[in-house]
Amino acid sequence: MSKKSDVEQFSTQLSAQIWGHRFKDGQKGPEYALEFLNVLSGAQYKLDANNYKRKKSTKLRKFIFEGEKEGAQDGVVSLTPEEKQHLYEMASDREQISVIREFFRNLEVPLHDGKGKEANRSWYAKTLYPLHESLLFFEVRSKKGEAEPAYERNFFARGGELYFLMLGYGTDDDLVLREKIETRLQFLLQRNKQIDNIVSKLTGKLDKEEQEKKVLYPLRKVDESTKEYPYLPVTDDPIYREFAKEFEQLISLNIDIYEMFELMTSLITFQLSRYMLHRANDSGSNKVTHFFDCLDGQLAPIQTLSGRSFSENELLIKNKFESFFENIFNEKMQSEEYVKTQLPIWKENPDDFLEYLGLKRLSKVRKNKVIKVLEKCDNYDDLSTKLYSVVKDIISDQLKKHQLNIVRGLTRDGGFGGYKAGSKYRYFMTDNFLQVLVYIVVKPKESMEFNKFLEVIFDKFGFIIGEVEARRDGIYEKSRINISYFQRNEYALREKLRHNGLLVEYSDATAMIRNPYEAAEVQVVK
Repeated sequence: MSKKSDVEQFSTQLSAQIWGHRFKDGQKGPEYALEFLNVLSGAQYKLDANNYKRKKSTKLRKFIFEGEKEGAQDGVVSLTPEEKQHLYEMASDREQISVIREFFRNLEVPLHDGKGKEANRSWYAKTLYPLHESLLFFEVRSKKGEAEPAYERNFFARGGELYFLMLGYGTDDDLVLREKIETRLQFLLQRNKQIDNIVSKLTGKLDKEEQEKKVLYPLRKVDESTKEYPYLPVTDDPIYREFAKEFEQLISLNIDIYEMFELMTSLITFQLSRYMLHRANDSGSNKVTHFFDCLDGQLAPIQTLSGRSFSENELLIKNKFESFFENIFNEKMQSEEYVKTQLPIWKENPDDFLEYLGLKRLSKVRKNKVIKVLEKCDNYDDLSTKLYSVVKDIISDQLKKHQLNIVRGLTRDGGFGGYKAGSKYRYFMTDNFLQVLVYIVVKPKESMEFNKFLEVIFDKFGFIIGEVEARRDGIYEKSRINISYFQRNEYALREKLRHNGLLVEYSDATAMIRNPYEAAEVQVVK
C-alpha cells in the first residue's frame, strides 16, 4: 500500500479546500494543456458538460513507442506477432509501417524535470502533440493481475480538469465567448483529416477497445451518487472570466495547432499560477506582483529583486496553508467550555481525537507524537498552543513541499521563471512566454505603444519591469538601488521584444508593440 495514507493524504485534503480537488505536484506544463484538451474533446467540446469520455488508445501507443521502457520493470513494450501481422496487411510493404511509426514518434511532447533533463517516463506516460484529436489519450498504467492497462490518476486528471471548469465558469455569463472557444478548438483539433485517417486505419487493425467501454467520468456533482469529481472552492471568481477572454484571444490567432500548443501551454500554466497566488492572497485589494529580471542575471541587484519577488509569492502560499489550518483547528476547538467537556474523552480515546481533526491516517510515529502532547494538555490554552504547534509542524513541511512544487513547476514550464545554477528561483521571460504576453494584451494586427504596454501588464498582472512601475509599486524606494538598473532592465525587455519581431522602433522615444497575426476566420469542421 502507498505511503500516501500518511501526512500527504491530509495535505491533499487541505489543499483541495484552498485551490481545488486536483492540484498536486508532479504534473508537467504540457500535461496540464493536454489534459484540458482531452477533457474538452471527451466532453464533445461543450464547456458546460457534466461529464466526459476518456481514450486509452493502448495498442496505438504500443505501436508508436514499441521498444520503449515499460514501467519500473526491466522490460520494454512490444506488440504481439499477430498484431504486427495485422499492421503489415494495411501497408504495401513493411518499410511503410516503420515510416508511419517514425512520423508519430517525432510528435512526442518532450517533458523535462526541474533541472532541464528529460523526464524518465514509461511508454504509457508519453504523449503526442495534438495535431488532431485522435492523438489525444489519457495516461495508463499496467497493473499486476490485469490483462489491460488501467487509467492512471498520477499525472493526468489534475489541473487540466480544473482549467476546464475555470473556462466553463468564466463563460457562464457570456455564451458568445464560450461558443468561440468551443468552436475554435474543435476546428483546430479536427481539421487535420490525414492524421485522423492514418490513426483510424491503425486502430482498426489494432485497437478494438475504443468501440467498447464508453464510461462517463464526472466533471461536476450531479446528484448524491456522483463519486470522485474535480471541483473548485469558488465557482464565481471574476478571474475565470479574465482567463476565458485571454484564452480566446490567443486561440483566435491564425496559428497552426503545433505552434499554438506551445503557446497554449505557456498561457494555461501562467493562468493556473495566477489562480493559486490569487487564492493565497488574503490582503484584499493588494496586488500580487512579479518583478522580472529581463537582463538574464547580468546585473546582481536586478537578479536579487527578481528572486526576492518570487520568494515573497511563495511565502503567500506558505502563509495561506498555515492560516487555513489554524482556522480549521480553532473551529474544531470551538470554545473553552467545549474543550473542558471533550478533553477527558479525547485523552481516553486519542484515536477519536485524531479522527475529529482529520488526522486518523497519520503514521504510528506521528500519531504517538500528537498523543503524548495531548496527554499533557489540561485546558483550552494548552490545546491552542502546545498541541497546535506540534500538529502544525507535523503537516507543515509536507504541505509546503507539495504546493510549492506545483507553483515552481508552473512557473518553470510556463516560461516565466525558474532557476539557473548558483541562483534561486526568480522571474524572467522566455521568448515563448513573451509572445504569449503580447498576444493576450495586444489584439490581432493591432499595435500598442511600449510604455502603454508596460502600464497594462502592471495593472493587469502586477508585472514590474522598469522605472515607472517600480516607482508606482514602491519597490524602487525599498530596494535603494540606482534608478539606472530599472532603466536597463526595461531596455532589455525592449530588445527582447524587438528580437522576437514584436516591437518596431520609430525613434529613441517611440516604439510600438505589434501583434503580427491576423484573427483566424471562424470555421466549423464538417
